[in-house]
Order: sequence, then C-alpha cells, then structure tokens
Amino acid sequence: MATLFPALDPSTIENPGERFVAEALVEQLPSRVEVFHSFNWLSRNRHGTLMEGECDFVLLDSERGLLFVEVKGGSLVFDGREWVREVRGERRALNKDPFSQAQRAMHDIVDLVKRRFPGPGDLPFAYGFAVAFPDSRVSGILPPSIQRELILDAARLKDLQEAIRRVFGSFTRSGHRGLTELEMESVREALYPKYQLLPVVWRTVEDQEERLRRLTADQQRILDILANQPKAAIRGVAGSGKTILALAKAQALASAGVRTLLLCYNRPLKDWLQGAIPESFGECLTIDTYHGLTYELCKSAGVRLQELGNANDQTYWTDTAPEALMQACERLGPEDKFDAVVVDEGQDFHDLWWTSLDSVFRDPGNKVCYYVFYDPKQNLYVEQPSLPGELGEPYELRENCRNTVRIAEHCAALVGYENRYRDGAPMGDAPEIVRVRSQAEAFKEAGRRVRLLCMSNQGGLRMSQVAVLAPGVTERHWPAHFDPIPLTESFEQWRRNECVLIASWSRFKGLEADAIVIIEVSAKDDRHVDANRYVARSRAKHLLTIIEVKQ
Repeated sequence: MATLFPALDPSTIENPGERFVAEALVEQLPSRVEVFHSFNWLSRNRHGTLMEGECDFVLLDSERGLLFVEVKGGSLVFDGREWVREVRGERRALNKDPFSQAQRAMHDIVDLVKRRFPGPGDLPFAYGFAVAFPDSRVSGILPPSIQRELILDAARLKDLQEAIRRVFGSFTRSGHRGLTELEMESVREALYPKYQLLPVVWRTVEDQEERLRRLTADQQRILDILANQPKAAIRGVAGSGKTILALAKAQALASAGVRTLLLCYNRPLKDWLQGAIPESFGECLTIDTYHGLTYELCKSAGVRLQELGNANDQTYWTDTAPEALMQACERLGPEDKFDAVVVDEGQDFHDLWWTSLDSVFRDPGNKVCYYVFYDPKQNLYVEQPSLPGELGEPYELRENCRNTVRIAEHCAALVGYENRYRDGAPMGDAPEIVRVRSQAEAFKEAGRRVRLLCMSNQGGLRMSQVAVLAPGVTERHWPAHFDPIPLTESFEQWRRNECVLIASWSRFKGLEADAIVIIEVSAKDDRHVDANRYVARSRAKHLLTIIEVKQ
C-alpha cells in the first residue's frame, strides 16, 4: 500500500475523479511509492510574470522515479482539434489539453527538484507523465501527439500497478536507475513547501524552550529555601533541574569566596559544566568527576595511583581508588582542599566514595556546605545507592521542567514515577517508537530522522541540537555521516555545531539535547534495562524518536 501525502483518508477527497484515482493509487501501488495529492507551485514565464501551476498527483517511486498524473473525470471526447466534456447532453470544451497540462507540470516540478538535487547534470532517474480518465474508456484512433500507454482509463485503473510500470517504461532511458535515500530526501525537500511532511521544528522548539526556561528558574526557589542549611540531599526525577541547581549552588558559594568543589560522575557532563561557567571564579570553583579528582589529588600528593592496582579490575574504583584518595588528602595541605562540596549524579557514587569525600574538606567537622543531588532511578553503576547519613531526609523535586509533558510522562511511566508538571509546561509531541528488524535498518532509519530534523527546508534544527544515542556494543558499526549530515563522537565538535553527535547512553548521561534519536537493541530483562531507557529517553527535551531493533 502506497503512502498518501497529505495524510488523509482518500475517501474524503471532494473531487470524485481524484478520489477514485487516489484510492486506486494507495491500494494498488507498493509501500515504496509516495503519492502527493494536489501539488501547487508558482513559476515565472519568460516575461517574469508569476504563473500558477497544479498537478493532481505526483508519484515518487524509489525504484523508478517520478510520475506526474493529471485527472479528468466525466465523459470526454477528443474531436481532432480539442478536448470536449459531455455534461447532461451538453458539450463543453476544456480550457487546457490535459496531456499538455500534465507535460508542463512535469517540466516545472522537475526544475524545482533539480535545484535541490545533489550533483550536477540531468536527473539519474526516469520521470514522465500520464492522464487518468477514471470515468471513461478509450476507443477510436488516437492522434499522433498521444501515446496509448500514457492514458490511464477506467480499464487500466483496475490494474494500476501494471499500467504505471508501462508508463515508466516509456520514459526510462539507458543509465536511469533507482533513487538513493539521499536523493529521495532531496525530492521530498522540493515537494515539502506544499505538504509540510514535518512542522517547522525549530520554531516549535524555540517556543517550548522559552517556557521550559521559565519553569527551570522557578525550580531555583528550593535553593532559597535551603539557603541557611549547610547540608542537604536533593532527590529529583529526571528533568527536574538537578544539574542546573547544583551548578547554581556551586556558583553562589564560589561567588561568596568559598572554595567549592562541584563533583559529578560522567566526564562529558563535567566538560559541559566547565563550559557553562565564566573564568572569573578562578580557584574558588573546581569542577571534576570523582575519577578525575582522585587522579589529580593523588598526583599532587605523590600517591602513585596507577601502581595500586589494575584500573580494569571491578574493585579498583570502588575500593582501591577511595583509599588512595584518603591517603593523598592526608599528605595535602588546606590549599588543595575545599570548604564546600556539591555533588551531582549522587546515585552513581559508591559507599567508599562518600567516606573518602570527607577527606577533601578542609574541616570535615565543620563543612560550609555539602549538597548531593540524585535520582535513585538513574543508578546504572551501583546496585543499591546510598548517601551520607549526615545529609538527613531528602528534599524532593517532583516536577519535570526539562522535558515536554508528553516526553516526561513517557519516561516517568518506565520507572513508576508519578509525572508532575507545572501550569504552562509545553505539551509537545509524544515520543515516536519505530520498530525495525536489524541493526543496519536501525541506522538507516536514524539517518532519515536526522535529515528530517536538520535539513534547512524541513526541521531546520542546528546540528548541536540533535543527538543519536546507541548502545556502546554497536560502536564499531557507527557511521561517519548520515549523508549529507556529518556525525561525530566528539562532544566539542557537537557543541560547536560542526556535526550531529552519536554517543552511547552512558556517555550522554547527565546531558540533554532538543531532539534525540535512540537506537535500542532488544536485550534480556534485568534491572538495568528500564534504568538505561529512563536515563537515555529523558535526555530529549522536545523531540524523541526510539528505534527498536527486534532481533
């Protein structure tokens, strides 16, 4: 079954002839064919005057090319000079020759396609035209200007697939071939202004982003509430603003001259946090991961961390590294330590890490500030996460202010959270789930989605707004580009808007993007499956596509 654009029920088309042809096209042609109904355009004549054009149907067939079909309903006769329609016994001449009309439509639209088509020269696929007469049957001798195979009368509409094959055969020349996916996208892009296969995504995202920004500002009120409390655990759902609040608290402390450590688990998140602050904080604010902090302090203290064990051993970072950090801090002076520590991603910290963090305070018995932000549903590395007991009962951030409502609802349902959002939160589009049969098909579909999001005449998003997340085990199969959109594993290149990012779920943890395409490969059920999905899917702020590989 072919796909009709715009997406409507063919039976609702008002013109009876076009309705009949639309139903036949959709029902009889294969799924690779895209049928565009009532395509309109403007072109200029040789005097520069704008002229209107219309084609009843444009067929885009990935194996054959483009076909332009004009429809003429009712009873028609060609009397040797002009086309005449019989209506209630009365004969009326048509304003235009339908074959000339279809031929002109073909040339005008092909010119539109050529302007957007990759590569110079003629189009590498066939294109032609035909006229459909759903209420008539051809009889008599045809004039030399009309070829029989270009007529789709009532008889031929019964076997439309064969009739279309013959039309294409009449226009196919040596060297013609099927269209690549990039070429298909280029043709769609030429047709896009009429049919709007996607909304203007960047405008939608811009509007939603402004509303989310206001909600995030509202979340910072909790810092005002906790202003006079030196120790706190803040538990929040994905998208509740934990990272932004952690950064805001750390900056407020550093601005007051308090030597502050902002600590997280994920290296790319650390890089983002460092890029989000001005250099004016100097030595008052240090941002690092637990692994990075341990390495740097051990290096400063002369503790040979690399000689204490094998970094690939599971217990190296859970047991050996924390002991090394405490040993290093015993050797270091107060100038290398901190008055305040703010931790983000606290659910990924091991028990001994909390013990070792006591040693990085200048005065462990009189901490100026000790805040931990966490979400137990995002624990990917710790079986049963725990927090320092001195922090007391956690404060709750229950309202999502990063994701649109529909994405937040989807993510909350994965882990059994109640989804809460504030008045004014944008609803957005529901996450789209696409099921494919192979990993190769998944990356092909991901490429199509990314092009729709980023190409200027379609979604219009910047490359730095879009990310593709895929399981780390598939990394050797990651493409270098979704032609013509380049891909990168470098977060720096992505942030500079040079490429779309492709990364594993774990590397992207703690970060976010306006639009995310996720590839998921089916796996055995375990405690990490829903946690991984929750972490990955909640990174999408406005648009989320999930491509599931069912192997």
